[in-house]
Amino acid sequence: MTKIAVIAGSNRKEAESHRVGEIASQMLEEIGATADLISLRDIELPLWDESKGSKDLPEDSPWRTIWPGVSERLKAADGMVVISPEWHGMASPHLKNLLSCCTDRELAFKPGYLISVSSSIGGAYPIAELRMSGYKNNYAHWLPDHLIIRNVASFRPGAADDAAPDWLAPRMRHGLKVLCAYAEAAKPIRAEVVDLDLLRNGM
Repeated sequence: MTKIAVIAGSNRKEAESHRVGEIASQMLEEIGATADLISLRDIELPLWDESKGSKDLPEDSPWRTIWPGVSERLKAADGMVVISPEWHGMASPHLKNLLSCCTDRELAFKPGYLISVSSSIGGAYPIAELRMSGYKNNYAHWLPDHLIIRNVASFRPGAADDAAPDWLAPRMRHGLKVLCAYAEAAKPIRAEVVDLDLLRNGM
């Protein structure tokens, strides 16, 4: 069965990206996939620093106590949904930090479906930012399609209004189906073609 990590990129407790992640997770289960919702509001992930790769870390280092669990969940996934709020025209810093912490071992050549959420009529900038730099050393493979949910507080599948029209939910479902198809198709590429010992960093 296809396993998809749903990454909600906000650290706010009442995060709309978390709520959208719950909706995406439910849709994934309905189409026959397994969803693992990884919400950054629930994880005190440290900021990346050069000690992350050290072999001499103290036992209480977050790179020993927090990161391994997150890393294993990402490694176990065949693909990912990445949901970012738009803050000051940028992707969430917590999300960018997570992507910086990932190496080729977590996300390499796995498909990712980008979703941005905006409390008003924004949402385009996080998509552009993540497409430009969110993949480099982790080798995440962004799908050509993405979703922008504007006026996200009104996004209620089955109870749409003019602020968040009813075509958003079917478009999300379609994007998730495409994601799952890509995830299955990419498995032999990772298993038989990609040499991660050779390609440790992107260009």
